[in-house]
Amino acid sequence: MNVKKLVARAFPMVCAACITAVIAGCGDDSSTPTKPEITNPASSAAVANSSDAAVSDVCLQDPTSPSCNTEVPPASSASAPDNGGNSGEGVSSATDQGGDVPPITATFAAAKTLSVIPDTNGFYDVGDIYKAAPETYRIAYVLRHAERESGLGQESQLTEVGVAQALAVGEKLSGGDESFYYASTDFIRTRETCNNIAKGRGETANVTETQAELLNGSYFLTVPSDSLDAFAKKKGGGWKIISVYAYGEDYYADQVALHFYDLFERGNQFVMENIVANMPKWKRVSILVSHDVLLEPLVVYASNREVDVNFYRSGRWVNYLTGVAVVLNAENQVELYPVRGTDIGYMTQKKVVIRTDSTTTVVDPAE
Repeated sequence: MNVKKLVARAFPMVCAACITAVIAGCGDDSSTPTKPEITNPASSAAVANSSDAAVSDVCLQDPTSPSCNTEVPPASSASAPDNGGNSGEGVSSATDQGGDVPPITATFAAAKTLSVIPDTNGFYDVGDIYKAAPETYRIAYVLRHAERESGLGQESQLTEVGVAQALAVGEKLSGGDESFYYASTDFIRTRETCNNIAKGRGETANVTETQAELLNGSYFLTVPSDSLDAFAKKKGGGWKIISVYAYGEDYYADQVALHFYDLFERGNQFVMENIVANMPKWKRVSILVSHDVLLEPLVVYASNREVDVNFYRSGRWVNYLTGVAVVLNAENQVELYPVRGTDIGYMTQKKVVIRTDSTTTVVDPAE
């Protein structure tokens, strides 16, 4: 009897305990969840340093000033300029092959194999390279655009002289029935240069899209282009500072070095990753048109600092349609030739402004 009373009294308490346990196990929206474990992501600098293969865009608004490009340079996202919005999609041209192609394993050649002779300034004629290269060789010409109007920005067109220059380059590259691959930055003057070179050859390029990442004008920069521009304005102008960098001059060398990658390491990377790696996708001969901010250091690199476009010392700068011919020979060895599309591979400074505070500021001629 006492046992029955004990059970009767205990039963309600047992039921209450069970109900409480069930409710606690279900939880509710107001309950505080377990704090998740947070893992800090790798910094953008660390990610960038883990790969040297990234490439970016060109926005070059005025290549007379280093701030012409707002594209992100490839290897350092931590110090990259803002993306100007230009896509890096492949060029839409009559000669674009596309499709899956096997990669190329290439090395730099120990010596040049083409039977060509440079001029007294160290430049090779674009036509001589084309005519001397066997059909088993591939060629990619990376050139500055032809002469353009004085207006700034993406909309400036080629002058009549510029059109004639590009047509003349096309005539130098004529012969045979092969078609070329054409690509340019997203600027009217670079597209017009491609189209007129094609016209001079007797073909139609119709370049309407860009290779913005491939032909990134600030490729050699480690800082946003406006940062370099601000620095250059205090030290004599963009042409002066870029040539100081390219030729390893002593003028504010430590400060200049903070704005650029190592010339030869970066040059090697551009040739192998931007050009040679893409050659299987293109025609045997490619025309790639960009701006002087890219071509100035690239020409100096390709010539091992032997050609004189050293604005800092001689007042010379890369001319219109001057650039580099990247030649891949039959043994998959890379040969580099500084080339010119006009009679002279360099141009000279046009004017200088003398300030009242006795300092001289160079005014770069419009590109």
